[in-house]
Amino acid sequence: MDKMKLTEKQIKRYSRQILLKEVGGIGQVKLLNSKISIVGLGALGSPVTYYLAAAGVGKLQLIDFDEVEISNLHRQILHFTKDIGRKKTESSFEKITQLNPDCEIEIVSEQITKNNSKKLLKDSNFVIEGSDNLQTKMLINDTCIHLKIPFTIAGVLRFHGQIITVIPEEKTACYRCIFGDAIQGDSSMSCSQAGVIGFVPGILGCLEANEAIKYILNIGDLIKNKILYVDLLENRFDFIDVKHDDNCIACGVNAKNLLDYLTYGDDNSCQ
Repeated sequence: MDKMKLTEKQIKRYSRQILLKEVGGIGQVKLLNSKISIVGLGALGSPVTYYLAAAGVGKLQLIDFDEVEISNLHRQILHFTKDIGRKKTESSFEKITQLNPDCEIEIVSEQITKNNSKKLLKDSNFVIEGSDNLQTKMLINDTCIHLKIPFTIAGVLRFHGQIITVIPEEKTACYRCIFGDAIQGDSSMSCSQAGVIGFVPGILGCLEANEAIKYILNIGDLIKNKILYVDLLENRFDFIDVKHDDNCIACGVNAKNLLDYLTYGDDNSCQ
């Protein structure tokens, strides 16, 4: 059942953001009635999950099939040393239910694939992608384009990060408008190969959470039709304009449901 008004306890909990004219009580109710799906509970998904739960998003669907490893802990702050060997969904559920009882947590401890992605994401108001590989980013792009669900994708490596938000209903540039039909044979390195400083995904994850909240509340400017590129070693924050491709295989005029015939990789690991 939709929440129509705030309780006294909720007014106190969210008082500092309710004070913002861009949020207010009406905006807080919108957040409490929203559902956001997070694919990947690693370095990007950690701050996303913390801040969306703290902000009072009513339902979070947390999707991850992986277990916590010791090498995750310098950047995947949802998970503690005691969680090594546990499923990331279980570790995340424990932390977030303690943080905010207003937030309903749905955990999916399985790999997201083209066979289940539509079922898992179909009821989402917004989707946040936080994996460590191109195949999963493309899968989320293609699924959300097909379902017409807005989403944001971010990636990090070393001291660098990038983020873009896509609004299918507005025909904004999607991930395939930029990278085409690339899925297999990606030559870029992952964090396990090239390394990453822990606070870079922390910052990019916060930006992803911010995009989701701005969309739900219909406020501010989204990072659409452009990529925000972040270089924290040189303190550079650059916007790169990108354009919707009318011939894009995912969102162009002759686009098809790519889930019907493309083969995606099996690695859904997280940053």
